[in-house]
Amino acid sequence: MKDLIVKENLKGKKLTKISVYLTKISEREDAYGTYTFEDGTTKEGDASLNNVLSGNIDFPNEDADFKDFIERLKDNEWTQYIKEFIDNFSGEGKSIDYEEDEFENWEHIDTVDCEYDANKDPTEIYLHFGDKEIQFDLSDDNLYEFKGSKYTKDDIIKLVKHFEK
Repeated sequence: MKDLIVKENLKGKKLTKISVYLTKISEREDAYGTYTFEDGTTKEGDASLNNVLSGNIDFPNEDADFKDFIERLKDNEWTQYIKEFIDNFSGEGKSIDYEEDEFENWEHIDTVDCEYDANKDPTEIYLHFGDKEIQFDLSDDNLYEFKGSKYTKDDIIKLVKHFEK
């Protein structure tokens, strides 16, 4: 890690933020809406929307402590942050399970509950040092790559801890 710090001229710099990019997060949204039938009648009812999302979760440097990021990188449980950062996520619908069988249209009114499956390795990890950014990309062998060198999660954690001092 010391080589990386020297090569990237990071000595004495402040780690200001860490961002992780997650792909293919499963979202199951229980919602209700209005069903419109062929005869023109309507009825409110439920549906489950199944989506696949991708996006960033940001960890700002508060009190020089990235404890939450370190814990999540170790256990890959990012779910608790999705609702907070949902505005940073986008994705496509996969399927909808409707309560009714035969209808013309269903119009979403509100969401009752959302569940996410976000326990996976981030595909990208960004370390922000003011205007300088270091981007680690997940490789096929479950290591993170930056400028041709490979790093483990523990390597990245050691680097982050170095800048917490």
